[in-house]
Amino acid sequence: MDNNLVPEIRQWQEKLFARSIPRRRRMRAMEELIGNTAGSQCLEISAGDGVVSLRLRTLGGSWKTAATSPEAAASLSYAIGENTFPIVEAKLPFEDQSFDLVVVADALREIGPDRDFVRECHRVLKPSGWVVVSELFRRPLSPAALLRRLFGVAPIRQGARRNGYRTGDLFSILKDGFDVPETIAYSNGLLEAAAAIGELAQKLALQGPCWRVPENAGQALLYHYRHLHSLAGFAYPLAWPLSTLEFLPGHRLLVKSRHRPWRPRNQPRLVDGRSIAEATINTKIGTAAPF
Repeated sequence: MDNNLVPEIRQWQEKLFARSIPRRRRMRAMEELIGNTAGSQCLEISAGDGVVSLRLRTLGGSWKTAATSPEAAASLSYAIGENTFPIVEAKLPFEDQSFDLVVVADALREIGPDRDFVRECHRVLKPSGWVVVSELFRRPLSPAALLRRLFGVAPIRQGARRNGYRTGDLFSILKDGFDVPETIAYSNGLLEAAAAIGELAQKLALQGPCWRVPENAGQALLYHYRHLHSLAGFAYPLAWPLSTLEFLPGHRLLVKSRHRPWRPRNQPRLVDGRSIAEATINTKIGTAAPF
């Protein structure tokens, strides 16, 4: 890490975030669901987006961050300026019942096996704790998913283990140790298709997403940040109207689930093969008030 570049990299990361409507919507949705965390011991699971880490800390309380990979840890070091904790073979390096809240911020698809990791989250949570999961909604035939595959920016192509989750998938891996009242779907397919085009621009310029800062960042990175920021300025007025089309199916998932004693539960399925969770789960955004 070049310490002389850290302030400028942070500044450009904030500028790029400000011009990304999809990232801002994800952050706002998480903030609304999590609420005020003053006085709480919180753990964030991160794939390397330091801007998200900083914003979560403004909600209050004491925060620690666990990184999904060494690359994610290097990226976070530019933003939060504190030690991050490695996730090795889906294990968390914390004592039992250490946290009131665990936030898995678009990182579950990078961790495997995910069921084992969810059990780790359950272990480190206090009996009254919560887990919040933000993830990509896996819709393989949507225009956004097709564009991501065409452009080579689908999560699996960028090092993730999965391309996202369906509502039933999240229910299935959480159900043994958490009460899952509902899954919230938001961010329509047209906005996500526009985001896929932006991800292509980032791939061509940086070989990866702009929010993941490489460990050996130099002046060339700042040059690319400036150009991406200019491109985002042209795209912003086009993307904003797309973000208002809330009547279209959501392509991002959020779930907030309360800790309960770990007890394996069978998941009955309907005649058509769907789980009861997939058939009945409410996926309307804006229904997080009971939390």
